[in-house]
Amino acid sequence: MNKVPEPASSADKDTKQQILDATVDLIREEGVECVTLRRICANAKVNLALVNYYFQSKDNLLREAIRTLISRFDTAYSALEDESLPPRERLCRFLKQYIGHLLQYPGLVRYMMDQSPTIMGSLHQYSQYSKTMKRQKTLSVLREMTGEQNEEKLSMMMYQLYGAIFMPAIMCSCGPSNDEEESKPFGHLPPFDEQVDHLFDHYFHKYGI
Repeated sequence: MNKVPEPASSADKDTKQQILDATVDLIREEGVECVTLRRICANAKVNLALVNYYFQSKDNLLREAIRTLISRFDTAYSALEDESLPPRERLCRFLKQYIGHLLQYPGLVRYMMDQSPTIMGSLHQYSQYSKTMKRQKTLSVLREMTGEQNEEKLSMMMYQLYGAIFMPAIMCSCGPSNDEEESKPFGHLPPFDEQVDHLFDHYFHKYGI
């Protein structure tokens, strides 16, 4: 007769979460590439055996930490749902908040781009995550802003906006960490909040918004 496994104790859950939180903090402060098992253990105040016990490997632990970080990005989408604000302001706030999250985690974007199918555990899970990117909410706000009803045109607007706003943020996140102007992919750029405002002023000029 097979023995039924006992449920994990609260102490087990606390220790596992402690290790995960320490890993997330290291990624936020120094980037994925700087995270080592030794530093994780030091931050979590545990030994290596416990990390291996709960996560089996560093790769598994990093995947779980990245999933945790990605879930935090979704909070930016709440701005799209605040109907007390005009649609332009909702979309503007969403983009600024999303970029703000992106820039908090040095090297995260590059790691995600290299490892995204692995991070999500499977292509199915990755597909499910992609659906949580709230595409329809973004399109709905654009429709409200512009009065455009054609779905293809709305999708084109969305991808053009994403490309114009996120590409510089991604390139800066993936670029060298030093401050020399010649090493920056786009040279000197104004703060991202100003970039969003400037883009909106020009892109939506024809709609009078």
